[in-house]
This record gives sequence, structure tokens and C-alpha cells, in this order.
Amino acid sequence: MKMYHIAQPYRAIIGCHNSSLHSRTLLSVIVLLAVVTLSGCSSTLELTSRWTNHELKVDGTGTEWKDATTLIPGPQVLVGIKNDRENLYVCLKTSNRITQVQMLALGTTVWIDTEGKKNKTFGIQFPVSGLLQGRRFPSQQNSQELQRLIDAAQRQFEILGPGKDEHRRVADKQEKGLDVHLGFADGTLTYELKVPLHKTSEHAYAIGADPSKPLTIGLETGDYSDAMRAQLSGSSRPAGGSGGGRGGRGGGQSPGGMGSDAPEPLKHWLIVHLTIPD
Repeated sequence: MKMYHIAQPYRAIIGCHNSSLHSRTLLSVIVLLAVVTLSGCSSTLELTSRWTNHELKVDGTGTEWKDATTLIPGPQVLVGIKNDRENLYVCLKTSNRITQVQMLALGTTVWIDTEGKKNKTFGIQFPVSGLLQGRRFPSQQNSQELQRLIDAAQRQFEILGPGKDEHRRVADKQEKGLDVHLGFADGTLTYELKVPLHKTSEHAYAIGADPSKPLTIGLETGDYSDAMRAQLSGSSRPAGGSGGGRGGRGGGQSPGGMGSDAPEPLKHWLIVHLTIPD
């Protein structure tokens, strides 16, 4: 997974086009870009979760997330993190059609590691991988195909871990405190997730976070190239966002009409500091 660590004043500068900047500012940007390039994009996006004093409604509308998201460059995904005393909330929003198809068709996994590392021991996969069931990838221009994928995705999610190779597919969208939902409006796909912070008899899948310590959140989708190879080999289950390895890119026509320029999968980690008021 790619890692970003961008100082707060520069988050909006990385990925912007040329503008009329003062020469000293321009020099600072060049130096910053050089550091990011030399690091091989191996840094981390570090966020402080925004406090909410009420339980958020997880409905895919994104109304609770206005001005509360940060851009992940590349896949053009906005990510937001909030928490109250009982729950952690994650929101992803993107208007990039390629990323939308990738999230829906190949599966999207949110990993949560309360140890602050990058261990994939507990995750929520939603949408689940394999929704295409051997069918061809939807074209970027076909909104009806996209909506069908969204409707299919709403029916289930998968809990990954905490045991090794443990996974459980769930039809009830509000399983033991977990809640997930997708929304699509005005060309924007919105993903919302709620995860309990504290384990109880009713919340068996809570993350058990210590508010005084940072946790890491991984965002991962499946890979177009892996899925294309699966389709060519006759597999009915494309590689989803569940930690599979990357392979080299082949020639020919990629899913969704991408040609040989298939997009990179979403693979990013965040360091998140929870906010608990006194």
C-alpha cells in the first residue's frame, strides 16, 4: 500500500497544477516534491479524527461529512474520519469513475489496526469482491451498470479476521454494531462505515481501541490487472481488496476499456488520532 505523510499546510499543494506562486514559495514546493519523490511515496497520511457529539447516521448521503474530508492524491478519493465515545466513522467519497468502478467491481476493504502498525488482522470488506460473478467489467460511461453494482453491493459485507484466514459474510447490514452503506448522487460515490470502539457482549466486532494511542486504517481495493487475469483464466471471483499481491501489467485490453493503462488500485494507510474531549 502507498503511504502518505504530508504536512498540513501542503496537503492542498501536492497534486495541484502550476500557478502564479511567489518564487520562494515555489522553491519550497519543489523541495517538498523532491522529498516525496525520493521517498517513493512511502509516507503516511496522518489525521486527527473529528469529534462528533452525536451518533452519525450511516446512509451513504455524506451530509455529515461536508468540509470534513482530506484528499488522497492519485485515485482522487476524499477520506474523512470521525468518532464519538462509542464509535469510529469512516467516509470515502469519489467522483472519479475509474475509482468508482474499481471500488464496486473489485471489492473495497477497510483494515483497522489498533496497534498502530499495518497488520491486516481485522477488516471490513464492502463492497465484497466477486460481485461481477464472471461478467465483463462495466464501462465507465454506463451509469445503469454502475447503479446495478451499487444495488448488489448493499446486500452484504464481509468481516475479515480477527483470526488467521477467518472471514464471515454478513447479510444483515447492522451486524453487532457494525454499519455500512453506499450512496450515489450527482456523480459522486459515497461510502460510510461505523465500527464500535469498545468490545462488549453486544459489540463482538468492536476494534478495542485505546483513545490515547493512534491507530492505523488501511484502504484497499482489488487490482484491475489481477481481475483481468482472473477473467481470462475463467475464474468467477476477481481479486478483491483483501490483501492479494500485485503482479506485472500485461498488454491487451483491460477491464472497463482501460487498454494497457489500467489504473493503480487504492492501497493507502492512514495514521489516525482519536479525539476524546475531557
